[in-house]
Amino acid sequence: MLPRHSRGGEALQGALAAVPVIIGAVPFGLLFGALAEAQGLDVVNTMLMSLVVNSGSAQMIGLGMITSGAAWPLTVMTVLLINLRHVFYSAALSPYVRPMPVFWRAAIAFGMTDAVYALAAKRFGEPTPEQDNRRWYVLSNAAVIYLAWNLATLCGWIFGQTLADLSSWGLDFAVYASYIGLVVSSFTTRRALLIGLIAGAGGLLLSHLPYQSGLFLATLAGTAVAAFLESRARVVPVPEPKAAQPHPVQPPPRPQPTAPQRAGSQPAEATCEEAPDREIGSSPR
Repeated sequence: MLPRHSRGGEALQGALAAVPVIIGAVPFGLLFGALAEAQGLDVVNTMLMSLVVNSGSAQMIGLGMITSGAAWPLTVMTVLLINLRHVFYSAALSPYVRPMPVFWRAAIAFGMTDAVYALAAKRFGEPTPEQDNRRWYVLSNAAVIYLAWNLATLCGWIFGQTLADLSSWGLDFAVYASYIGLVVSSFTTRRALLIGLIAGAGGLLLSHLPYQSGLFLATLAGTAVAAFLESRARVVPVPEPKAAQPHPVQPPPRPQPTAPQRAGSQPAEATCEEAPDREIGSSPR
């Protein structure tokens, strides 16, 4: 078995974590391919949308605008507006991906979707292992989901006639169910739950706005609340400086009294070297 924090271990965990997302994304990819074929879009352009855009909601809206004859600048701007939420993904993951080489940052940015961001934020939020190979987790996760999305698009276009009534099966709910599971698992603190409730309520209240701009505004509101709470948490009260206390003045040491000396007496500091030489054991004369 591969070590958990090795490159292979992180890649394997990322692939396994993508399985629930694939279950929800495959029906959506089949539906997009079938709708593209029904609208008369050839297989090359259909696959280019999934290969380049790699965004289900943006591809659905872009497909409708393309087939209705909308001008391409308007279509591009609409798709960019829908995916504007990725700016928040970039800001949230920036502390973790900034030290990576340019190749890694580009690869992770290209494969970034809503589901990949949820899994990446959860993985990067865990304690940093001694061997930090978490980038392989995110890359494997994005690659597996990207491959499944494009295969589902191709199958949907090929079997478009058979899957024409796929939307009536109700399988598109699997997409939302998988995203709900990813988001709920990230609510590990009260602050995260509060931010999620604010963003979710804002999304519901602003859902009538065109081009999913309500989702962007709700995300902006949740981000603003998160930044405010984060700034409040980082404020550390500074203790007031204490007044300088004067040092007590130590009185000078008092001189020790000496014993009085009798007149004519010799000082007591006389040593044996000052005594007259006499032989050991002789008596004084």
